[in-house]
Amino acid sequence: MAAASDVASYSLSFDEYSDMVIGATGNFLLTGPSQAPWSVDHCKLGSIVLQFGLEGGSKILHGVSCPDALSFIVQDEQIADCLIFDGQILRPHDFVVLPPGSDFTFASCGIHRWMSISMPVGLFETFVVRTGRNHLTRLKKAKCVISSPKQFLNCLTEATASTAALVRKEQTSTLHGLSIARLLNALIGAIADLDNEMCLPTEKSRLSSDTVTKALEHAHGQKWGGLQVADLALAADVTSRTLLRTFRQQLGVGPASYLKLRQLNMVRRSLRGKCGPSSKVTNIMSEHGVTEFGRFASEYRALFGERPSETVARSRVQSAG
Repeated sequence: MAAASDVASYSLSFDEYSDMVIGATGNFLLTGPSQAPWSVDHCKLGSIVLQFGLEGGSKILHGVSCPDALSFIVQDEQIADCLIFDGQILRPHDFVVLPPGSDFTFASCGIHRWMSISMPVGLFETFVVRTGRNHLTRLKKAKCVISSPKQFLNCLTEATASTAALVRKEQTSTLHGLSIARLLNALIGAIADLDNEMCLPTEKSRLSSDTVTKALEHAHGQKWGGLQVADLALAADVTSRTLLRTFRQQLGVGPASYLKLRQLNMVRRSLRGKCGPSSKVTNIMSEHGVTEFGRFASEYRALFGERPSETVARSRVQSAG
């Protein structure tokens, strides 16, 4: 995906990256130290949104796709050490289809590059009917993974990147008709053999995904307040053993590790967002259930590459500027 990588050229931190990704309502957790800069960029082609991202380390993203758009998320050939979508390990050339309003979970380990194409469902339906591939309209109904032949995926990534570059260069809507047709033709080419290449979720994977979604939605709706693994299991209506197995399958970490990572990320967001001149770092840490400040500060530095006090100092300088 060399052409696509040229588009996403802005060097960001994980915090900036998570703030700038668009197209879904999501909750990002950094789960390992960043190994490289993060990057995300996007452009609009009429009602189509093109987005290009480079993830510089491991993360978990749980979210809900746009309520009025169909999204195609394409993985780079140089995929992360492990990339999991709703419990399914993705391979190079796999791409994910998210219908409107879909719950989803991505967990990655390592550096990862991706691009996405989002468009109104009506636009997609109109185009596939016009090209005689009416069966593709069923993509709007359920999440799936498509394993596209390499040559077709390369055509799609090149068309997407060149279209984005052309839109930026010309800055005019007169290109939209031809550019949209070219882009959609490349997309249809990549998914034309849908019957042989589509991986639908099994009943087991759907149940596992539902379990994780219930647990994470419960966690997101709570302040820290000493949230325990047993609370997540109760919310998901499963045993703690089942929750452990499901979390490891879907997220790559157990529920106890997830709660620790959630606590670290929540503290960071608070330190970045609301730490005024008189605010104490220890008070904010306490609000999120931290009792061993020295140990927590060490874990924080190992994950984010700086001490909590350094996060506060930098945030205050940025606010003052």
